[in-house]
Amino acid sequence: MNKIFLALPIFLRMLISILVILVIVIALQNPQVFPGAVISIFNSKSRDPKTLPNGVESYFIKTSDQKNLETWRLPIPNSKQVAVIFHGNGGDVANFYPYQEYFQELGITSYGFDYRGYGKSTGWPTDTGLYLDGEAIIDYILKKEQITARQLIIVGNSLGSGPATYIADKYTVGTLLLYAPFESLKAALKSNPVLGFLHPFLIYDFPVKTLIQKMDQTCLIVVHGEKDNVIPHNQGLNVASAHPNPQQSFFISSESSGHNDIYFWTKAEVKNSLIKCTNLMQEDRPSLIPY
Repeated sequence: MNKIFLALPIFLRMLISILVILVIVIALQNPQVFPGAVISIFNSKSRDPKTLPNGVESYFIKTSDQKNLETWRLPIPNSKQVAVIFHGNGGDVANFYPYQEYFQELGITSYGFDYRGYGKSTGWPTDTGLYLDGEAIIDYILKKEQITARQLIIVGNSLGSGPATYIADKYTVGTLLLYAPFESLKAALKSNPVLGFLHPFLIYDFPVKTLIQKMDQTCLIVVHGEKDNVIPHNQGLNVASAHPNPQQSFFISSESSGHNDIYFWTKAEVKNSLIKCTNLMQEDRPSLIPY
């Protein structure tokens, strides 16, 4: 077989090699979409309580298909809202703990959690799996905190925007906050100058923009860096513009930030938008977020 290959003209050999590489890339897209799960393969699935940040409570929540998800609760006394963090695809709940610290500063109880296959959570991620994970987490939170979905602030970062938007739509939450979101995963891949032509072969989509278009009862905050070289800035703008009620949609653009540092550059702007969203959702009550 090798002799036959070597006997072919060089341009045919190059073409066959490229095609083989593309087939491998397409076949192995799952670990490329969820690289943090690959890293987590080498992690222990048990949690030493001594490794938890100060004040954090760790739980393992079971999904409807029997996966165990590690969840970090950072409680704030008398908190009237609860923020839930759907992290990006490259890290785990510990990597995105600064988001919980941010909500702690705002006086809001927060939950971070690892998708199936990430960190200490069992299973392996898929788009449907992440949706089930989100449902399990929200059902648990609503029962434990004794709140309504209108008191939830759902936070999605990058790929986490996909399951976060799905959950915000399904439960009609009060506020959806998206950092560096895409219109859809296929749209994000299509914008890639090297691999964009492969977007029709992507098995996952996460249709963020399509879901946003029908979320007329949820306040939306979109945050995007102008230097983002992973998900183009205009995708975040298009997501914000898709909201059916412009008065309930806020777009925060950062000239200084790229993809992974957007959170650090926009704290004050996000806080102001959260206050506006809370007041819009509960116009007859004072803001739930301290000034």
